[in-house]
Amino acid sequence: MIKGLSGATIWSEDLNRLLPFYRDVLGLPVRMQAPQFVVFGTAEGPTLALGTHSEVRGPNADPARHMVALATDDISADWKRLQAAGVKFIEEPTAYGRFRIATLADPEGNLVQLLQPTNAGIDGYVTQFEAKVKEAVALVQSLSDTDWRKVTAAEKWTVGVTAHHVATALEPIAGMVAGVASGQVPGTFTMAMLDEMNAQHAKDFAACTRAETVALLEKGAALASTTVRGLSDEQLAKRATVLADAPPMSVEELIMGGMLGHIDDHFGSIRKTVGR
Repeated sequence: MIKGLSGATIWSEDLNRLLPFYRDVLGLPVRMQAPQFVVFGTAEGPTLALGTHSEVRGPNADPARHMVALATDDISADWKRLQAAGVKFIEEPTAYGRFRIATLADPEGNLVQLLQPTNAGIDGYVTQFEAKVKEAVALVQSLSDTDWRKVTAAEKWTVGVTAHHVATALEPIAGMVAGVASGQVPGTFTMAMLDEMNAQHAKDFAACTRAETVALLEKGAALASTTVRGLSDEQLAKRATVLADAPPMSVEELIMGGMLGHIDDHFGSIRKTVGR
């Protein structure tokens, strides 16, 4: 009788092309090692192995066919650490239901996913959110005038406008969370209207300062934290139409995407732009 997953193996023409990446860069603990086979993991759970195989040649020609998933308790920190180490990411941390997932490529093109559950409950979401805001505030305060005026590749806005956009959005996002949680439908706002509003914001606040952005971040974060703390676990599952031309969203999805993911996406773009 099959009882579950024991482990998975990634085969290579020469496992030594992959071993330093998985052992030293990703930091997986070696459980057992032989000349042509290495097992990572512990006795308590499934293992990941690397092996030299006579039928394998060169890089993976079909890397999306199967992916290894590695559990993390802080996907944002691991993403930043691995990016700094030169690891190639196919996808930055992104919310998918109750998980945040980031996808990277190993030296032979095999795809590996970092996976963090996000169903940590009310207190867990607030803790994550407040930590992200604290990091964002520290980053804004550390930027030089030159950094502030650099243009991001993703948004095509200056770093200052991008940070100010996040700060300005916290209060209305908190309002959406409260509205959906109480059973209200926000209205007929569309994605096109949101894009237009964001473009206008970029023009109106082109001269925004670091000080006003920090003040807005702290004010909006306080309101958003209070809003989420006031929810019940049952309200996390409530669902409503937030954008008229998008599928309905749950309160939990709004928190993960509108609060946590929004900060990660835009401040990740800022970090790329200023080289942090």
